[in-house]
Amino acid sequence: MTLVTASVLSVSCDAPAPAPAPEPVRCPPAEPQSLTSPRTATYYLDQHVLPPIEELARYDVVIIDHEWAHRLPRSFFDQLRIVDPRVRLLAYVNVVDHPDQLGTYDYWEQRYALWQFQSSTESTFPEQWLAGTSTGSRVSQWPNTLMANLTDTAPRVDGRTYAEYAANWVVDQVWSTGLWDGIFLDVWGDRIFGADHDRWDIDGDGTDEPDEEIYGFGNPWERGVTRAEQLMRARMPGAILVANGDRSLRDQQLNGRVWESFADPYARTEPLADLDRYVALSSGQDHRVPGVSVTIDKRRAAPASPREFQRARYFLAATLMQNGYWAPMGADYSETVYYDEMDGGGLGRGYLGQPVMANPCPAALDGSYADGYGSLGDGVFRRDFEHGTVLLNTSGTAREVSLDQPLRRLRGTQDPVTNNGETVESVTVPAYDGLFLVNP
Repeated sequence: MTLVTASVLSVSCDAPAPAPAPEPVRCPPAEPQSLTSPRTATYYLDQHVLPPIEELARYDVVIIDHEWAHRLPRSFFDQLRIVDPRVRLLAYVNVVDHPDQLGTYDYWEQRYALWQFQSSTESTFPEQWLAGTSTGSRVSQWPNTLMANLTDTAPRVDGRTYAEYAANWVVDQVWSTGLWDGIFLDVWGDRIFGADHDRWDIDGDGTDEPDEEIYGFGNPWERGVTRAEQLMRARMPGAILVANGDRSLRDQQLNGRVWESFADPYARTEPLADLDRYVALSSGQDHRVPGVSVTIDKRRAAPASPREFQRARYFLAATLMQNGYWAPMGADYSETVYYDEMDGGGLGRGYLGQPVMANPCPAALDGSYADGYGSLGDGVFRRDFEHGTVLLNTSGTAREVSLDQPLRRLRGTQDPVTNNGETVESVTVPAYDGLFLVNP
């Protein structure tokens, strides 16, 4: 198949025609030998059962709880890699939320080690490492848990802060199993927005510090998180480290970030801000190679409804404006879902091939369409690939797009009205929707 050309398109939206294409934007060079597109993921957090290997093997990145290393035989992971050589397995880890109690040791072996439980309800975890106020109140950011103190000024126990202890636990208890390609660090940000106290005693000196002195770049919480990342990176140089929450990428310690409810107009007040930050962070120099950005979206629509399929196209198209992995989830994080656009309705994994512009940056996103990437005006974006084109409409109005050459709609079974296999020279992209076209 030939490359999709990069000439300027026209968009009908009751606005002047776009100006001639400017000089191509020079974005940072791309990583070598990157996976073909689309790239997909699943963020599966059910604690009791995993999907079968054949189901997990549909995704390029699989995030599951680190405890599965002790609940399943090694053969399960080996077989998954045989069925899907592209897969990267990330262990879900949360070292911030101390639970009130745990179940049996066999079920929670690694959490027993982290939180030092002696039985399901008794723990010897140092109280000095739990966030608390000067009057003795504990801080929580999640129901039925207490927040651990990741600041670098936290009291030391046996010569270590909690951040240092937690980092070494990740290496010694999780990474040491040899089953994972990397670690997904949940609740791992420059600040913790869900904390139920906006003042607490971070260093045990009897004085509560306000949020503005705890969080933010260069403050004790962020310094503690950075110290933990440095320790993990030094001991796991080849691991993929991905952070959730509002975490800045620093000095190539992390491979990427995760965006939950990514660009969702029904969950975000400014969905386009997600897209801007995602493109900017993923194209920057502060992440480590390979870059692994993951976007996550729940269904939030009736199953098998037109709205569900529209939302899926929109989120995947938005993710394809950079080189991230889209993780579509059902009603919650214990239900995997899959859509025609993820494999082209049967064309196969990575059916779009490599992108024409390998590593888009914010200037390319904001600029007029040129060199296979950019804005067509009024919230409509296009990205070209070896074997097709993706259109994204982030506006609340349907847009008509005239194509520069005939392209073919996917032929799918979930939404055959949209994916009807027709060859087209112009298309209408509904509001908050995306469209996937392949070379005829």
